[in-house]
Amino acid sequence: MDKLYKKMCSYENLELAWIRVKTSQNIGYKNYYRNLILAYELSVKENLQRLSERLNGGSFKPKEVLRFYLPKSSGLHRPITLLHLDDLIVYQAMANLIADKFLKKRKEVEFNTIFSHILNENKQTQIFFFKKWQEGYRKFLQQIKNYYKDKNVWVAHFDLAAYYDTIDHYVLANQINRKVYKDFTDLFLTCLQEWSTHKQHKLTHGLPQGPNPSGLLAEIYLLPIDIKLTKTGVKFVRYVDDIKIYGKSREEVLAGVILLENECKERGLIPQSKKFEVIKAESLEAAIGKTPSMQSSEKKIILSDPIETYRMFKKAFDKNEFDISKIKYILKVSGKNRKILDFILKNISHYPDLSDEFCQFLENHINDKDIGNRIYQSSLQQISPYIYAEGKYWELIARCDFKKSEKVLLLNKAIERLKDGSSYKYPLKLGLYKFICSSNNSLILEWLKRENSALIQAFIVPYIPINNITKEKYVDLMRVLFKRSDYEPALACIKELIYNFKMSALDEMSELNKDDSGVIKNTLGMPEMIDSIGQIIKNRYEIAYCDKWISLLGSEYNHANEVIFLADNAFNIDRNAWVNYTDSFNEIIIRKFISLLEVKRLGIKWPKMINRIGENVDFGVLMVKNNQLFINFPIIIDGFKFLHERRSKTPSSHPYDKKTKKQTSIVTGKEQKELQKKLVLSYDTLANELNKLL
Repeated sequence: MDKLYKKMCSYENLELAWIRVKTSQNIGYKNYYRNLILAYELSVKENLQRLSERLNGGSFKPKEVLRFYLPKSSGLHRPITLLHLDDLIVYQAMANLIADKFLKKRKEVEFNTIFSHILNENKQTQIFFFKKWQEGYRKFLQQIKNYYKDKNVWVAHFDLAAYYDTIDHYVLANQINRKVYKDFTDLFLTCLQEWSTHKQHKLTHGLPQGPNPSGLLAEIYLLPIDIKLTKTGVKFVRYVDDIKIYGKSREEVLAGVILLENECKERGLIPQSKKFEVIKAESLEAAIGKTPSMQSSEKKIILSDPIETYRMFKKAFDKNEFDISKIKYILKVSGKNRKILDFILKNISHYPDLSDEFCQFLENHINDKDIGNRIYQSSLQQISPYIYAEGKYWELIARCDFKKSEKVLLLNKAIERLKDGSSYKYPLKLGLYKFICSSNNSLILEWLKRENSALIQAFIVPYIPINNITKEKYVDLMRVLFKRSDYEPALACIKELIYNFKMSALDEMSELNKDDSGVIKNTLGMPEMIDSIGQIIKNRYEIAYCDKWISLLGSEYNHANEVIFLADNAFNIDRNAWVNYTDSFNEIIIRKFISLLEVKRLGIKWPKMINRIGENVDFGVLMVKNNQLFINFPIIIDGFKFLHERRSKTPSSHPYDKKTKKQTSIVTGKEQKELQKKLVLSYDTLANELNKLL
């Protein structure tokens, strides 16, 4: 294997890729994966190690994508491509190395003529792949001002048609160097072809829009053109595919345009003739073109004056002065505004391209009386050809309150819509499924069993009403999910069982599916040949390794291993989950420790673990002061008791403190450190006792 391929497969590179997937600034895209990221994180080290092994062994294969189409203001659509989780990590792992390879060449043009997708070179913040887009955009506008100030008043506005869709995979692979890095580019080409379309016949052009790496590859594809124009002295700026050429005369600008056009066509790119124009800019605004920016004075008004904000908002929709930037900014920050609300509901069907922004604003009014009915009547009563927008509004009204009779009627409408030949209408199905989940019944379980998209199943599982988890129908759904070759639906299901302390539901599963990724088994904490509990405690609490946990726990070992495994993985991502899982683990080992003491240290009245009616005595009761367990092992019990008492005061355990009746609170970082210090002493002392007794 070539060195680029080997480096791409390394655990270190995959770990960086995973971190960059999590820290992507493309929030709208990343939100689809929010729950899957949390689930994958439960066993992230093992998952990435297995992914590294699959890549090194050549068994990794990219999977079919899920593609949505988002409405554009023109009435056409922009695609957004959702990759499976392993594919998303591998794509970023490739991009990490491609970015390094072209770093020096990119530096020649970054913040000089090119201002989009600027690579982040800060070693302290390398978890972020790109610099913040705002920095590049500000400098983009500043460079235009510099050109204009230097009397370059002639400007050509140049745009590319379907830029991402026309990028040639083989041209990109040759830029990377197919001869030297054959293994790397072979996998690169295989992946891009799989991700370019969801159709059976794959394409050799087009990048999946949505993931961060596509932004980098789009920049790399234009890099030879950027460098050539820069070296020939053409005065230009580029932000993604928006290119502007400046000059002191029309002839100077046209010379640059002709060179740019020829270079683009040589690479299979298509200039958009309808948007092309050469003008003499009479003002800086004309030199900038259709890239309006909000003035600070306008922002102050929007944040302080609702009436004037409405006037500005309404004016921004004027055909002659349509200002999309102002519209989006107002919708994002203005909060509740009754007049804007009425305007949106009156015009909502005319602007499907603003469905995301409209929903963001309507969130402010989600608790208003009858808002759900108003949204439905304005946006959903008539079927729209723009299924993405329709799906977003179904998703929004899923969070609104309705009378019982109204809810039943809308539920029937949603089911009719699902039956209406919508097997491929995935963004609409997401909204409909979420609305069905809001009905708080088990109807969604049957629909998800029949869903053909694994990613859609994975995205919807977290929305299933919690009261369904204990039902037989939920187990039936799990059996379907666990049989899929794609692990995401089963992983999403396991995560919900864990977070809701319903892991017993897995007892009904006769066997796990054949999961080549290893993610499911990793997440379930399957024990290794070594004492996994000993390894986890050693690494987390930095104490001596103890291999007596298997002997102590016996048949309970797998269960305990599962719980501490989850606790350890939650340490950095959810402090409260870490407290809950650790407390559960402590209860398991204390009960087994008491059983061991009853055999090894006779003559002492150890705490009873079963009460008169055959129920388990509460864990807290086993650790009360002055009983023999506390008297003989105060250091062990002190840390466990301290953690247990903190758990009882978290919202995930109780809304109010039983004694003080005060509201419970989440665990802070400072508290976690204090708890960890206590547990170091408890586990170290317990390990020493086990070494004596076993």
